[in-house]
Amino acid sequence: MMHGMKKGSETGKRIDAKELRCQKREMLQDIIPLPVPFVVYIEPTNLCNFCCSFCPTGDKELLTRVHRPAGSMDLDLFRKIVDDLKAFDVKLRLASLYKDGEPLLHKQFPEMVQYIKQADVAERIWTKTNGSLLRPELNERLIAAGLDMICISVDGLSAEGYKRITGVAVDYHAFKANVRDLHARRGNCEIYIKIADYGLTPEDVAQFYADFQPFSTYISVEKLMGWSYSSLKDFTLGTNPDTYDGLPLTSKDVCPYPFYVMAVNFNGTVSLCGNDWSHSTIVGDVTRDSLQSIWNGERMFQFRSMMLEGRRRENRACGDCYYLKIVPDNIDEHRTRILENLFRKRSAGREG
Repeated sequence: MMHGMKKGSETGKRIDAKELRCQKREMLQDIIPLPVPFVVYIEPTNLCNFCCSFCPTGDKELLTRVHRPAGSMDLDLFRKIVDDLKAFDVKLRLASLYKDGEPLLHKQFPEMVQYIKQADVAERIWTKTNGSLLRPELNERLIAAGLDMICISVDGLSAEGYKRITGVAVDYHAFKANVRDLHARRGNCEIYIKIADYGLTPEDVAQFYADFQPFSTYISVEKLMGWSYSSLKDFTLGTNPDTYDGLPLTSKDVCPYPFYVMAVNFNGTVSLCGNDWSHSTIVGDVTRDSLQSIWNGERMFQFRSMMLEGRRRENRACGDCYYLKIVPDNIDEHRTRILENLFRKRSAGREG
């Protein structure tokens, strides 16, 4: 039997993604400021082998316009980040080993997973991939390294469909076979398979479930989402959904993410969420400072204050962020109390 192979042929559960994203939620207004972020994204690479029409990373002209750097994270830098996480008093709830690129392009990705797993700094470790690079040997290494969950984004339902959406030729039958192989080796790793509704027909949806539900733990059809800095492009491709994860889109003034999320880009710069594809919310650099000092630092304080004081539009990414409508938390009516708590903590830190 292959390492981690699980017996049985249970079928994946159809869900709205909110069932995964909205677990263990708390009233942020009662616990901010947090001494430790709930979630940290660590980006192995922001390079991608696809050019998906609904993804900023797939639009090379757009990336040039915002001057986003490109590259992959050095393994020593990754280890430094994980070691920084050990300085926090509490484990992360989630370490997300992906951000803007395709993480499996990084040749040392399994080593990254193993290092953070053995460091025991997070309750759960997961990644998101387009799945095109999955192969039996890599599947075995990923499972052995200790992933808790892997999200596979299906971007077409045929070779022609993949070419139309991603600009890349994909052997659809081989892709399905590699997903099936991963499922056979999965051990305790959960597999979430999703497809974006970029204009799917009922027949497309039925094919998606027929092809992948047997090889998933969870499975879902997700609406296309807009991103931060959404004035630059309609990332919903004209579909203009009015719901996401089964919930209505809700306008908000204050983004909750800076209060419980951090994202470390491939080059060590620290953004405030996993949706800052343009690197517009940089508040630190782990090549010079620790994650703990950045989380509790002055630049983070100033950014949070900007949010709470109704000045979100001073930042180009946050000002017209589509994703803010999707975030399930809403702390707008508590902004004054939260701001007072932030100032109180800052004063206490200076006095100490």
